[in-house]
Amino acid sequence: MHDPQALAQAETHLIHVLEHSDPPRDASRYNVTAAAQAYHERTGNWDVRDADPELVEQVLADHPARD
Repeated sequence: MHDPQALAQAETHLIHVLEHSDPPRDASRYNVTAAAQAYHERTGNWDVRDADPELVEQVLADHPARD
């Protein structure tokens, strides 16, 4: 089921992860929406806050922004 509010929260958390990484990363270099949707497809959950950090990094790496 598509939940726009849950998707937005997942996107916000992924952006937070990128901006607070060391070194900080530019969220515009990633397709955050696709990464959030991929996370949901893999886990059945939208709550990225308690996610395995490796899985979060993997879904972000799998979804670079298209030029």
